[in-house]
Amino acid sequence: MAFTRYYPVSSHIYDPAVAPTKPIQHATAIDSAKFQNGNTARFDTTYRTEYINRLRNFPDQYTKPTRQFKTALNQYSVLPPISATNNNPNDTMERNSLSDGQQPQQPFYDQIVPGNDTMQQLHYNSEREYYEQQQQQQQQQQQQQPMMNNEDPYLPVEPVILTDFEETRLSEQIRTQLGSGVTVDRLKILFQELLAYDANSTGYVHYSSIQSLTYQLGLHMAEDTLRFAMCKFVSPNQPRGFVNYEDLIRYIGKCLSAISPNQYEYQQQQPQQQQQQQGQNSPQKSAKPSANFKLNDDDPFDPDERQIRVLLNQNLKHFDLTGTIDFDKLTYELSTVDRNQSGVLNRQQVEEVVYKVRIPLQRSLIYQILEKHCRTTSKLYDWKAFVRYLQEQIFDIKQIQDRSSPVYQQYVPSRDKWLDDLQREFHEKDRLRIIERFISNNEGVRSESTHPTAWFTRFLRLANAMYTHRRNSNVSQDFVLPREEARRLFRAYNHIWDLKIDEGRMQKVFEGCSRNGHVVIDEALKQLAK
Repeated sequence: MAFTRYYPVSSHIYDPAVAPTKPIQHATAIDSAKFQNGNTARFDTTYRTEYINRLRNFPDQYTKPTRQFKTALNQYSVLPPISATNNNPNDTMERNSLSDGQQPQQPFYDQIVPGNDTMQQLHYNSEREYYEQQQQQQQQQQQQQPMMNNEDPYLPVEPVILTDFEETRLSEQIRTQLGSGVTVDRLKILFQELLAYDANSTGYVHYSSIQSLTYQLGLHMAEDTLRFAMCKFVSPNQPRGFVNYEDLIRYIGKCLSAISPNQYEYQQQQPQQQQQQQGQNSPQKSAKPSANFKLNDDDPFDPDERQIRVLLNQNLKHFDLTGTIDFDKLTYELSTVDRNQSGVLNRQQVEEVVYKVRIPLQRSLIYQILEKHCRTTSKLYDWKAFVRYLQEQIFDIKQIQDRSSPVYQQYVPSRDKWLDDLQREFHEKDRLRIIERFISNNEGVRSESTHPTAWFTRFLRLANAMYTHRRNSNVSQDFVLPREEARRLFRAYNHIWDLKIDEGRMQKVFEGCSRNGHVVIDEALKQLAK
C-alpha cells in the first residue's frame, strides 16, 4: 500500500528521511565505529551529507600551520605549542609536593608543533627518571634560549611602514610636542651626544640611550610617540632594539620644518642685519625696515614678523587706507563660511573671503600671516585672530602716514628737530674734545721734572703701580707684601719714574713698617711721601 500521511496502515513510520532503512542504519553503524563523531543532526540525515564519497583523511599540506612573517612582530615562525599536562589532580599534587625543594621550572619555548614523536613522556618508570628528564630539558632551554627568545620586544625587528595618514598624524604629534624655538639647537646637541654612544660609528644606538638623552635635553615627547618614531628606523641587520639615530634626528627636524624652516640659518643672519641697520645714522632710514633679503615665493617659508610688515607695506602702498577695507564685511563673510561657528577655517577658505572683500594681499602674505599668528592645528587657522592682526597693522600704517598723528612724529622727526639733534651732538663732541686736550696738556706739564708738582705726580703713579699687586680684595685689611718682593718693586718703580729716593731712606722705612717679615705698603707709602 502506498504511503499516506493521513491514513497510515500501521504506527511504523516509513519516511526514510525520518527513520532510515536497515542498510542505511548498517552504514551508519560502521561509520560510527570508525570515526567518533557527535550526534548527527536533522540536516545531515535529510540531505545525506554523511554518506557521500569524500576524503576523510586530509593530506599533510592541509593540516600544517601557515607561515607567519617577521613583520607580524612575533618571535616565533609559528605559534608556540600547548604544553601537554596531566589532568589528574592526585598526580599533580604529588608532583608539586615532591618538587617543593627544587628551583621553579622556566617556561618551555619551542618553534616546532609537537607530534606524537616529539611529545614529552607523560609516564615514567620511577621518580628518578622523571627528575633526570626535567634537568635535561632545563639545560636544553638554557642553551637555546638566547637564540629563540629575545627578552626585549620593545621595538620590532623590521622597520614599520606607515600609511600616508599615519605619517601625517605622527608628524603632527611630533610638531605639537616639540614646537619650540630652541629645538634645532637641542637636536644638534642630541646628535653630538649620541655619537659618543656609537663608538664604532655604525649609525645605530640602543633606544634606551635615545630616551634618556631626549629627556635630559628637554625634548619632551610622549613615550608612545617616540617609540612609534623609532620603529621606523630599526634594521633587521642590527641587534634588536638598536635605532638609526641619524635618520631619526633628520626625520624629527623634517617634522619641525613646518613650524620654522631655516630657523637656525635665520638666527645666524639676524645679527648681520642688525649691524647693517645700526650703521645707518639717518633717523629717517632707520624708521623704515630694510629688506635685505629676497621675497620670492620659491624661497623656503620663514614666518618672520619683520618680513610680514614689509610685505604689508608693499601690498598696501598704492591702496587707499581711509576706510576702504571694510572689516565688518570681512568678519561677516568669514563667519558665514564658518557654518559650525568653530572659529577656525582652512587656508583656501580664508583666501577666498579676502579676495571676495577685495583686499589686495598676496597669497604668500596671507599664508605667512596665518602660519605666524593664526595657526591652531595642522591646516586650520583662527580667522578672528587674522582679522584682529590686519586691523592692528593697518592702523599702524595709517598712523605712520598721517603727519598729524604722534606716531608719525615719533618715527619721522621734523627738519628743525633733526637739525637741533645734530647741533647738540656736535656741541657735545666738541666739549669732550676740549676736555681731553686740556687733560693731556696738563698731564704733560706736571710730568716734567721742572714743574713744582711733578715729583708728587710721579710718586702717585708709583703708589698706583704698587696697589696693582694687591691680591686681597678686603680693603679693611692692611696691604702687606714680603720684604724682598717689596724692596724689588720699590727699586724698580723708583728707577722707572725717576723719583730719586735714597736707598738708605728706603731701607729705614722698610725696617719701621715691617711685621713678621712682611712690609705694610700703606705705611711705607706714607713715610716715603714726606
